[in-house]
Amino acid sequence: MKIRCCIFIVFLFLLSCQTGSKKKAVEYVSIKELTKLEQLYLLPFDSIMNVCDLSNDSIVDFPDLSAYSIKTLDLSDNLLDTIIPCFLPKKLEKLNLSHNQFRGHVRIEKNTIPTLQELDISCNALNRIDIGEPLYRILLSYNDLRFVSFNHKNIQYLDISYNRNMPERVGFEPLDIDTIVREGVAGGKRLLGPTSGSFGYHY
Repeated sequence: MKIRCCIFIVFLFLLSCQTGSKKKAVEYVSIKELTKLEQLYLLPFDSIMNVCDLSNDSIVDFPDLSAYSIKTLDLSDNLLDTIIPCFLPKKLEKLNLSHNQFRGHVRIEKNTIPTLQELDISCNALNRIDIGEPLYRILLSYNDLRFVSFNHKNIQYLDISYNRNMPERVGFEPLDIDTIVREGVAGGKRLLGPTSGSFGYHY
């Protein structure tokens, strides 16, 4: 069930005014629209959702969603600058953190988000990321990454495009990945993993 913007708090104010010998009741309506996160917090803590869209919701602090079960969580286009794994929902498979304010170094330790399969943290300002969880899809485009490290157990798709300062010598093994998207990386040179020789495989 996708969270949609549909709940409103309406305050009605009645103002009586005198015009000649007649009284007119003038109704004023003030409407406050709840944020998507506020709507979510109205649901019971044991709620189960396939998709939860909290994108573009002006969220500054990483929200505590640990009481919910959500398969796909979209937190893109907010103001987040840190990940708190213990605040993430149960049974999370896909997490979108793109277009936030992540910068510097992000580390995701192994067994902190055990059900996660896909992470999108593109369009931020990261220069390093270390991912211990065995993800299937990792999207890292449009950062300032110089070093990337992750668990190779399940990896099938990696997007590192437009990280213009990433060197040809990388912290992962290109040969272990089915698909790598890498436009604008290393000037089109071969990507060499930690165990690669001088003639690495060209992606």
